[in-house]
Amino acid sequence: MKVKKNFPENISKVSELNRLLQQVGGSYLIEGKLPDKQVSAKFEGVFEESVVVWNAVVMTMDCYAEQHSVCKDPKQFIDISCHEGVYHLLVALNLPEINQAVIESTIIMIRKYKRLKSGRHEYGARSKTQ
Repeated sequence: MKVKKNFPENISKVSELNRLLQQVGGSYLIEGKLPDKQVSAKFEGVFEESVVVWNAVVMTMDCYAEQHSVCKDPKQFIDISCHEGVYHLLVALNLPEINQAVIESTIIMIRKYKRLKSGRHEYGARSKTQ
């Protein structure tokens, strides 16, 4: 893993991402510091049988709740969208912080799940029942 501060926001082509990954010697890029409550990452994956660049934001559920209305006991979720050919992931997790292990586990989860679909997908235990 290599941290590249202020990575280009407009990376949407796999070839561009792979070129940057070769330069930094990693398999994904993150922006920001670890650990934190919210981290942006870019990595390669497959969506609907195409290789894509995932533009991901991984955050704690508490961080998400500070920015959005949530029910009293929200479930963690993945929200998948595509805007003008750019693929976005928003992942909110019931964890106190986002660290390198969380980023790597999230990337593995996204890469292994073959039936990803657009939209919001809730999963796992609710925050107060863990």
